[in-house]
Amino acid sequence: MNMKNIKKNKKLKKKYRRLLRKIIRFIFLVCFLSIILLFLYLIFGGFNAPVKDERIVKSFNYEDNKIILKTRKHEKELYCILSENTPTLDNENWTLVENNECNSKFDINNYKLYIKTDDKIIYSSENDKAVYLEVNENKNKIYLAINGTYNFYNKIIGNSKSIKVSNTNSEIASISDNGIIKGIKPGTTTISVKYNKKEYKIEVLVTNLITVKPTGGYDYKKGYLACNKYSKEDNDLIDEILKDRINTVGYKTRAGAVEAARFLTLEFPYRINYFYENGRQTTNNVDGEGRYYHVGFYLDSSRYKNITGSSTGPKAWGCSMYSNPAHRNIDNGLDCSGFVSWALLNAGFDVKDVGAGFSDNSDLTDFGELKSLTTTLAKSDKIKVGDLLHSYAAGGHIGIIVGIDSNYYYVAQALWYDEIGVVITKYKKSSLPSSFPHVILMDKYYKEDGNLTNMW
Repeated sequence: MNMKNIKKNKKLKKKYRRLLRKIIRFIFLVCFLSIILLFLYLIFGGFNAPVKDERIVKSFNYEDNKIILKTRKHEKELYCILSENTPTLDNENWTLVENNECNSKFDINNYKLYIKTDDKIIYSSENDKAVYLEVNENKNKIYLAINGTYNFYNKIIGNSKSIKVSNTNSEIASISDNGIIKGIKPGTTTISVKYNKKEYKIEVLVTNLITVKPTGGYDYKKGYLACNKYSKEDNDLIDEILKDRINTVGYKTRAGAVEAARFLTLEFPYRINYFYENGRQTTNNVDGEGRYYHVGFYLDSSRYKNITGSSTGPKAWGCSMYSNPAHRNIDNGLDCSGFVSWALLNAGFDVKDVGAGFSDNSDLTDFGELKSLTTTLAKSDKIKVGDLLHSYAAGGHIGIIVGIDSNYYYVAQALWYDEIGVVITKYKKSSLPSSFPHVILMDKYYKEDGNLTNMW
């Protein structure tokens, strides 16, 4: 190797050493700055430092019309809103997120949760895979009329596309995106919903043995029950549905008694005739003639085994037989006290087979607090659905209140005049005392309200 090449190699080595020293100094500087930045991060931000906006929500839940948020810390104050559509920044319903709570109240099912800072929306649950869904787990089987509906789940918050729904027979019943099951035609199907690794199933039985409750009041156009309209199997199923309806709102509760009266008048497709009773179990051992003091409906001859004694029967509801008080044949049904006592018995209250009162014997006016009904009392909130109303008509008449709104009382009763049969009559609050001089307040008798609603 000549001297010229040796000198060249020495220069290259010096050059590489200088470059290596620069690289080492650069790496050292980067490491030093990183340590300084980490030190500042731990002092001023730590592990609670702000995160990207789209990761602000860890989870959310729903309790008492409030969204309970689990959020990560953010550098700015947060505001939340529940809205069907993307809200504007100046929407007056934005509420401050405090202690992870979003107090934005709502009353309908499908909502999206939005979170904003002062200047922009930073979160929308419609883009979030997490879904909050409130499933009605109280029932594993439901009974629907054709066009009847049931809320299987509701209060959807988040991306509803992550909910997986299956239906074994969509021709029997359908289910909407917001969890409303609707009866289509008679039959049975099973509907399941999966979300967040959970699955819920419900059996749906759709039948034409019942109808959807009319929203405007009693349907006076529906016909009277005909003799032998139903088979034993039909009668058994109607009894099953009645029991389910009562258990849903509360057996041995005020709501249960109201539901029994509503079911016979609103969901049963035919009107039960008024029958002038031939007697009572408690007085002369006459059963099922103008009265039927047993659990369930009296639609088929298979129910004759329940009858303890008869005068001109036994005959099921809708079948003609002789009425001793009326001195003629009438389709069997219920009189006023027979209907009310039947409703109470089916709800779990055994008042015995008694009349409307007033009498020396026990009667329906003895089971609650008897009050003279004034207009002031009628317009107050002291009277509730499930309370009884009494008048002197025909020696004593009784009805049960099954609905109350701002202006009217809806009274279920068996009538022998005008609109004959077991019906619901609407009375203005101001004029109720002219029809019923007395009200029987039943709080002490029922003891519990159950899932009580003023209207159906």
